[in-house]
Amino acid sequence: MNPATLASSVGLIAGRAASMGLGFLAWLVAARLFAPPEVGLASGAVAAMMLCVQLAVFGIGSAVIALFPREREAPGPLLNNAFVSVVLLAIATGVAFLAVARALFSELDLIAAVPFLAASFVAMTVFGAVNVLMDNLSIAQRRGDQVLVRNIAFGIATLAIPLALASSFPGHGAWLILAAWTAAGLTACLIGVLQVRRSLPRYRPRPSLDTRLVGGLVRVGLPNWALTMTERGPALLMPVLVTELISPEANAFWYAAWMMAWVVMIIPISVGQTLFAEAAREPEQIPDATRHGLITALGLGLAAALAMILLARIALGLLGAPYAEAGENALRLLVLTVVPFSLIQAYYAICRAGGRLREATIAGLIFGVCAVGAAIAAGALLGLTQMAAAWLAVQLAAGAWAGIRLRRLVPEMARRPAA
Repeated sequence: MNPATLASSVGLIAGRAASMGLGFLAWLVAARLFAPPEVGLASGAVAAMMLCVQLAVFGIGSAVIALFPREREAPGPLLNNAFVSVVLLAIATGVAFLAVARALFSELDLIAAVPFLAASFVAMTVFGAVNVLMDNLSIAQRRGDQVLVRNIAFGIATLAIPLALASSFPGHGAWLILAAWTAAGLTACLIGVLQVRRSLPRYRPRPSLDTRLVGGLVRVGLPNWALTMTERGPALLMPVLVTELISPEANAFWYAAWMMAWVVMIIPISVGQTLFAEAAREPEQIPDATRHGLITALGLGLAAALAMILLARIALGLLGAPYAEAGENALRLLVLTVVPFSLIQAYYAICRAGGRLREATIAGLIFGVCAVGAAIAAGALLGLTQMAAAWLAVQLAAGAWAGIRLRRLVPEMARRPAA
């Protein structure tokens, strides 16, 4: 690995760590300042925004990573069309969600009914989508340090605004949290603009929408985007459905447990990304790379899961006694999904490298629908612990399927020439 790539990778890892650490602090502060129903409503809206962002990016970010190297000397048409497309898609996606919320929801319809909250939601979606695209551009330039700077600025803004204004707006916790996320997104975007101007001094941003070029971007990125949506969509959809079908208060407790469990899930995700790169570059090494990847993911993942199981009550207690009381057992069950999740991420990596995106997407869609449906039904009838148990049960089934497919696909991939 050359020094530039190594430095970029370190920056990306540090950026992810900073984002998670500051994000946890922001939600910890929110839980201490505001009542659980307010925190639950805000976290449901934030999860909906993140889902809209994933929809709006539409594979264009991945296409920028793939196409930027050959357009580096004159990146204007590529980047201008990418940014304009993502902004328009983000506006359309945000407005569409507000329309659905207004027509069908009974809790998140407040976001659509109040003009300030509706405007904040659409703005958050736009800023979030643009930031994702800027992250992809930074990756293409091997400038992971840019991601780190933007994530730190974003995290500080989400933390500082509720702290500064909570006493001035009692009873408006959800409003302040969404305002903080909006301001944080804008701050990160403005920093990103300065970074782009410095790293690409010859690039001049201009509104541009060349349908042929945009179509090319979508064709390059869409197949992987579909798999990414089946992979991330269920987790992002859960807080929205918990808020609507159970209660905002229940979502506050669920979101806290899921956020902490996700710290453990980052391990197999990161290992899976590395396995994808190795499988695409050196197919003959796939058996060894898969074995070592699974050993690493399970070894580190189980260690982190054990630590979280032992510290579940203390960790959730930082948010407040009600969070520990309601979410302790759910968190302990959720972190156990690191075992099947390691197999699932390895399966996705091999499918991406081997061009089996349709198979992986269909499998991910089926198991995602089952996981969300089973978890919501269990949560509505029995409580958060049973909701986590249902989620774990479906993930175990998905992990078994992934393991069976890996036994067949790994030897087959090893016999293929390098991509």
